[in-house]
Amino acid sequence: MTERQELLDFPGAEALQAAGHVEPPSAQAIARAMVAVRAAVQDEAGNAAVTPFRRRIRVLSGRRITATVLAAAAVAAGVVVYTYTGAGSTGATQRTTTAITTATFLNDTAEVVATTPISYGPYWRMRLKASDSNGTSRTFTEYISRSGHYSVVANGRTYHKPLAGTWQLGPKQLDWNDLDRLPTDPAALLSLMNSSKEYAGQSAFVQAGSILGSSPASPHLRAALYKALARMQGVKLVGTVKDGTGRSGTELVFNGVASQDRMVVDPRTGVLLETVSVQTKGSLHPVNRLTYLSLGPATKIG
Repeated sequence: MTERQELLDFPGAEALQAAGHVEPPSAQAIARAMVAVRAAVQDEAGNAAVTPFRRRIRVLSGRRITATVLAAAAVAAGVVVYTYTGAGSTGATQRTTTAITTATFLNDTAEVVATTPISYGPYWRMRLKASDSNGTSRTFTEYISRSGHYSVVANGRTYHKPLAGTWQLGPKQLDWNDLDRLPTDPAALLSLMNSSKEYAGQSAFVQAGSILGSSPASPHLRAALYKALARMQGVKLVGTVKDGTGRSGTELVFNGVASQDRMVVDPRTGVLLETVSVQTKGSLHPVNRLTYLSLGPATKIG
């Protein structure tokens, strides 16, 4: 069998060849397809993260490779997924995947969010669910304006108040306009986030999660935050979990000075679904969970 025949020895190869020439997909389509494919195989492999896929795999003698079509987007982007099935050293059939690093996952996610546009209005609207280890849970809607006002809609009532700052970066509290002035260099961002004492303020992990989860940050700033986390020591990739509403996402964890903090990220879109903080100081270890149900621009409050 020739090398070309070996490379094309998988189900669906004839259909791919018959499709002929197509225009190359956009960078956004490729980024989304790569993340979608990775997430699908991650789920199939039993909550294990897997390597980014190569567009071309050389078939080695004695191995049987099975191709699985996971999404039309993956095919359009020229991505073909292979799962290796073969005999192990004991002769038993094995299916193997290779774990990726935390930095690889975060940098891949940064590529996705960098190509995802965000629309803006006079208000930024967030539908949130807050719950704790005592069983207390409440769902509410927050509105933030560029003029520095903050509104909460809960239980049919609306509350307004001036807002000095919503998001923390290092020792500073930031408003919406401040977000546009932040650097988009990952190293510079991480330096700023680490410029305050963690226990007195917040860890860089928590700061990044707050901005990624609840702010109208630009795509470039979101990408830079994920890349900054990729440079941060102590961030670990856990795998696929369910958030407080049952949505699947990839969990990241960081053990800080006073808490263990977690993020649940949708790997297909880079959207932060949830943050969880488990206090490790003291004996009670209370848990605070904030689930981001929806976010986006709004033209009015209510």
